[in-house]
Amino acid sequence: MSVVRALLAHIVDYAGLFAPASLDMERAVRNYYEYRHGEYDWMLGNFVVPATRLAEFAEAFDAVCAREDEKPWKLNVLCTGDDLRADVRLIDAMDLDRGSPEAYEAKALNATAANQILKVLLRGHSRYIEFAPEKAGTVLPVLTRYEARAKLRTGGVTAEAIPPAKTVIRFLQACKRHRVPFKGTAGLHHAMRGTRALTYDLGSPTAKLHGFLNLLLTAALVQMGAAEEAAVKTLLEEDPAAFRVDEEHEDAIEWHGNRLTVEQALQLRAELVIGFGSCSFMEPVEDLQAMRWL
Repeated sequence: MSVVRALLAHIVDYAGLFAPASLDMERAVRNYYEYRHGEYDWMLGNFVVPATRLAEFAEAFDAVCAREDEKPWKLNVLCTGDDLRADVRLIDAMDLDRGSPEAYEAKALNATAANQILKVLLRGHSRYIEFAPEKAGTVLPVLTRYEARAKLRTGGVTAEAIPPAKTVIRFLQACKRHRVPFKGTAGLHHAMRGTRALTYDLGSPTAKLHGFLNLLLTAALVQMGAAEEAAVKTLLEEDPAAFRVDEEHEDAIEWHGNRLTVEQALQLRAELVIGFGSCSFMEPVEDLQAMRWL
């Protein structure tokens, strides 16, 4: 196995329904179907859908896949409604011939809210709790107790939604310390950090967005116990040439004097970084192609 495969296998949960893409259900379902049957299906994770739109998902699945021998899709279901128990009932009522809920995702304002949510989201599925990264010290012990996972919002449609580098790194350090895996979400369309448009609208404001490779390799340094200074440098790196794959053996990624092997990448994905959600699947692929990683 190459180190790129080890690091990036099934890493992108497709969130085409969400901003800034904000696709309609049938278009998002059709895209996911094409990605599942495309060359880079090995990078594709689950389909992200709100519980309140599961019936709409089922209709779109039938419209897109009616003539195909399509296996049920793995879903990350967002519990976004006002009534968490109502969301769970919608999930429980799903026709499993179309989609199989693999994970619940929900937001919590604090540790107390996280505890209340996890009492409702019973074991049997992976459970992700999104919270302000500054509250990691109080929320992560709750997640540890329930064997739940964390969710880190790394961007959004405003510059204020992008957390500073040290905030991200201290969140990663806390996840490692409490042995809580996490997934990233928002703003991770591109491999490398850089100045990007915040939306797909013409004339959109721009901001420095975190890159998903920056985040992954920063998490690798945290996993290895590297100094915070090295982690900051990696998260803020903007030159794609700084991150190199051994071209002859493809068994390691090298950057800033650091090295990530296949075995370390597999451990990282198993213990700390589960993946990230993105409203675009092709932008990550195209960036990696431009870097000659694919």
